[in-house]
Amino acid sequence: MGFFIREEELERLRQAPKDSRQITFYRALKKRGYKNTQADCLVQPEDTQEWYHLCWERLSDAAFLCRVEQDEKIGKWLHTRVMEIVRMELDTWIGPWYRERGPVPKGALETAHITLAVCEAVDICPFLFSEEEKKEILVALREKGMILCRRYCQAIEEEQNHINNWFMVLLNGFGTAAAVLGEQEEIRQAVHWARLAGSLYNRNDYGETVQYSNYATLHLSHLNEILLRVGVAEEELDLNCYAGLMEWYAASFLYQKPLDKGGKSYPRSVNFGDCAALFRPSGDVLAHISSRRKETMPRQAQLAAWLLETMYPEPELGPDELASFGFFNQFQYYTVLMMPDMAEAVSPGQIGLPATLSFEGGQIISRDCWEQPKVVVAIQAGYHSLNVTSHRHMDQNSFQLAIGKERMLIDPGHCCYRLRTQREAVSELSHNTFSIKYQGKLLMQREVRGNIFKREGIDNRQICNYFWKSVQIVASDATRLYGDPITKAVRVWIMKLPHEMFVVDMVTASEPVVLCTHFCANNRDNGLSVHQKTQDRLVLRRGGQALKLFNAYSGTDGRATETKLTFDWTAMHDYYHPLPNQGGQGKEGSVCRYQWDGPEGKEQIRIHTFLMDDSQAVKGWHVYYTQDSFVRMESPDRNRFLDAKVEMGRVILRDETEEIHVVEA
Repeated sequence: MGFFIREEELERLRQAPKDSRQITFYRALKKRGYKNTQADCLVQPEDTQEWYHLCWERLSDAAFLCRVEQDEKIGKWLHTRVMEIVRMELDTWIGPWYRERGPVPKGALETAHITLAVCEAVDICPFLFSEEEKKEILVALREKGMILCRRYCQAIEEEQNHINNWFMVLLNGFGTAAAVLGEQEEIRQAVHWARLAGSLYNRNDYGETVQYSNYATLHLSHLNEILLRVGVAEEELDLNCYAGLMEWYAASFLYQKPLDKGGKSYPRSVNFGDCAALFRPSGDVLAHISSRRKETMPRQAQLAAWLLETMYPEPELGPDELASFGFFNQFQYYTVLMMPDMAEAVSPGQIGLPATLSFEGGQIISRDCWEQPKVVVAIQAGYHSLNVTSHRHMDQNSFQLAIGKERMLIDPGHCCYRLRTQREAVSELSHNTFSIKYQGKLLMQREVRGNIFKREGIDNRQICNYFWKSVQIVASDATRLYGDPITKAVRVWIMKLPHEMFVVDMVTASEPVVLCTHFCANNRDNGLSVHQKTQDRLVLRRGGQALKLFNAYSGTDGRATETKLTFDWTAMHDYYHPLPNQGGQGKEGSVCRYQWDGPEGKEQIRIHTFLMDDSQAVKGWHVYYTQDSFVRMESPDRNRFLDAKVEMGRVILRDETEEIHVVEA
């Protein structure tokens, strides 16, 4: 024991300049730690979570402060909490009532969190416990923690069924306990499983969501850090797998903005699937990557430092009780201790990252520039084979749109999993994609699946992603997600940022179907203003930004047809909470949903135009039909335009130079 923190790290902290960033973070952790130990209990009066989901951070903070400050009061609080937990029944260590109990008990997420909490306390502050208490603690760590976590990980490897972020969490509990217990054989097993966990990552992203990639990485990087500190060679571990996430995180970050009037600024991020809109990577993840990959992956290390600098301008920003599951991400003591070892912070623009980045999981994130972008478009458009696919929504061929500092077309995010609201959030009807009706019923997208062991799943194929002049063209084929009678289900994005975008849908079927295109606009705090000019023309305004959203053309079986516009409400969520009726859960009506339905037919075409600008300037942009049947988007000065039409299953483009470009889709 005694390897979590090195004495030289503490001495460096004590000698740090009072105005340094390191001391600023330490003061924030200290303030948080004392606040969360005021009452003689783990769950403080103002908390909204159960103790399982608070214990790791609470005991970690307390142990670190006890070690640095030598505070007897916080030491007594920590000692009492540890002995309370250690003496709880094994069943309690498994977690809440909704966790599975079997004849041979296995660990759950909460088992790992409890195990980690006790490990932190006994390794960082062994002086708090008598020899008899230490023996009792170590027995509990082995029998209630390490063994249960091991059973879970072993079952995953043997059964080779579903593997996801849970594996990293339980592995962290198992491996960290093995290190504290000095179980060399189990440490070697943890190294083996850590390599398996690393294979879940793609080259530059991760198949669950941004948020769950962070939750998984928080635990895998913590385990790797512990293994390094007990003498495992870095060559035996894979730190590169999650260092590769940094460009994805940088591209997903939109801006800082107050959550409420007069409040502190919170980071907003692209949030496909089960992911909070208020997302930032955990500080410990960023500090670990930036310091440990500084020599071998310098660009990723610099981006990690930039993310920490940019997304943690106020280290005291809360709520800190939501950190455990990564649902409003915080930092722990490794951020403080490793900060002096981090690489220099360099922004994506300074590093030379292109304004459009594409990721193996199918996300394409485009902005007009890195510094104060006017528009960001994030697209879910096909993917390479995915290694892990939990927490995804029916959002293939969907996209999100931010204009200035306003998320205009949004993804719903997620709330408590046991609510009907969460099931509604998963539905494709709550996303900016298309749906298909067949024989009067929705032909829902099939679930996207991937498994590192079996390499199975249904693909949404990315047809193309390239630039023609300054126009980006992306096409995605979701045909296999629908099955019979659909023979083609393709969406094409044509973007000339920051102002112009076409979205073209082409669906064919062996029997008549109805094409439904729907768009979900951000009405958080009733901040959306909508002007419906005609049945096919909407102007959305929010916070001084505006979007002209037109259903510019609808065709069925070779003829132009009319569509019907319908309106509905749904909800968007700021961040997850494991319990219902809590902060972060959006109200019904926080999203305004607009849907255009056409007539039945075997061949369906839909062309939408999107014109983005501030509320006044957007008036100058025009959409109209040309004499040769193109849909034209024209600039306010009428000197620039972009045309589109569909012929023979292809999209024909034309610009003001009269040059033609054909998109094969």
